Amino acid sequence: MEIITLEKHTSYDLPETICAIGFFDGVHLGHQALIKEVINVSKKTGLKKAVMTFDQHPLTVLKGEKTHYITNFDTRAKILEAMGIDYLYVIAFDKEVAALDPADFVQEYLINNHVRHIVAGFDFHFGSHNKGSVEDLKALMPHVSVIDPIYYDAQRKVSSTLIKKLIVEGNISEANRLMGRPFEISGEVIHGKQRGRLMGFPTANVAYGSSILPAHGVYSVKVNVNGKIYIGMGNIGKNPTFNDIHQDSLEINIFDFDEDIYGQVISVQLYRQTRGEIKFSSMDALKAQLIRDQKIIRKEFEKGD
Repeated sequence: MEIITLEKHTSYDLPETICAIGFFDGVHLGHQALIKEVINVSKKTGLKKAVMTFDQHPLTVLKGEKTHYITNFDTRAKILEAMGIDYLYVIAFDKEVAALDPADFVQEYLINNHVRHIVAGFDFHFGSHNKGSVEDLKALMPHVSVIDPIYYDAQRKVSSTLIKKLIVEGNISEANRLMGRPFEISGEVIHGKQRGRLMGFPTANVAYGSSILPAHGVYSVKVNVNGKIYIGMGNIGKNPTFNDIHQDSLEINIFDFDEDIYGQVISVQLYRQTRGEIKFSSMDALKAQLIRDQKIIRKEFEKGD
């Protein structure tokens, strides 16, 4: 898959494409319905398969909001490539782009870049003040597919907002169901307090960047280190037993693993919460609980998760 950043007022030598448009945070079941339509149309027309997204969440630019993501850009790109997308177009989003009239946005980023067929979700909006709707897309583009929502239950549709809510609540298994795959956080292994090693549970402290974090507690995880998958347990929180960490940490104890991976980027897939965060009376009490946690998680994965 080729990744191309689209700058304003710039011409590119691009092929004719069928293109899905959106931010695609989480690449959840709703997003996957758009990608399936891209693949289906491509098979019928011979158009190249593309996705158009933004280099940052629009609210970060428009309202200065700090945004936490379900999937960082690299993870989104990896998923889209695995689904068979040929081109990932990334709009360099700023206030000038946000101020474009819907018709100007379509001309600048779709028509000028040889998008022949656009695929959007039913609630997609674009252009100045988000006044452009899918009906405007239909009026401005020759071929438009509008994808209906996928529902989580009778009232709620699958959305990045809903998945974030489930993750923050610690309901990882349900969030995973709505994404069709495990929630994943990637980051560099950095130095921590190294207390886990003293208890026989060395941990990889992961710099999680702008990734959203689940509720404090212990989670069953799988870890990708240099292309090899290990099972383990992850702890998210502030380690209240010691009360000397002032921001949330993500620490991973990788089972049956003893390598120096400081400075490496690892990927952590979370499966479900084993327990909430607990303040223990001593390091020995914490170690005893970690032994119990490890046994529970090993049994969980032995059952086939």
